[in-house]
Order: sequence, then structure tokens, then C-alpha cells
Amino acid sequence: MKAFILKIVFLFLLVSPALHSEGVGIKTLDAEACRVLVQAGEILSMNDLMQLVSTLSEGKIIDTHLLQKERLYIYEMEIAGPDGMVSMLYVDARNGDVVDPVVLEAQD
Repeated sequence: MKAFILKIVFLFLLVSPALHSEGVGIKTLDAEACRVLVQAGEILSMNDLMQLVSTLSEGKIIDTHLLQKERLYIYEMEIAGPDGMVSMLYVDARNGDVVDPVVLEAQD
């Protein structure tokens, strides 16, 4: 019985992130989707993004994800500062404007 309950809890934990992200409507796009959007002129390239970050911060990009919520594209970036502190930066992938991550959670 205990093993059965553990299996149920484990399955619930596996399904929970998928249910949460579907409810919010935010998708993480892969490298191929990013390449297609850059070629179509829809979003900034990674090279443009790196130049932009260098003007906003002395830090280095250590990880980047392209997020989509409906027609909104946001680069979510982890930035390692010169002091070693890691911070998150959210940038509109179309125009390079820094955005508040609350934009992704706002109800339309």
C-alpha cells in the first residue's frame, strides 16, 4: 500500500509542472524555433542579445531561454555579475527592452 501511495505522489509531481505551464500559457522554445524566428526577423539574434547585455550589465550570460506567451517573446537570462552573484534578466526578444517578469504572469 505504501509503495502504491508513493507511485501516485510521484506521478502527481511529474504531471504538475506540465499542468502549471499549460495553465499559464508560457512555452519554452527550443534552439530551432529561435533560429526560425531570428531568420524571419521576429526576434533579436543571440549576437544582438549579447551586445545588448554588455550595455546593461558588466556580467556574463550563463544561460538563456526563449519564452513565448501568445505573441510575446521574452529572453530569460541568467547573468553572472563580476562579483559572482547570479541574477535574472528578462528582455523583450523583439526590441531588446528590459521587461518585468510579471508581464509573463499577467492575465490577458
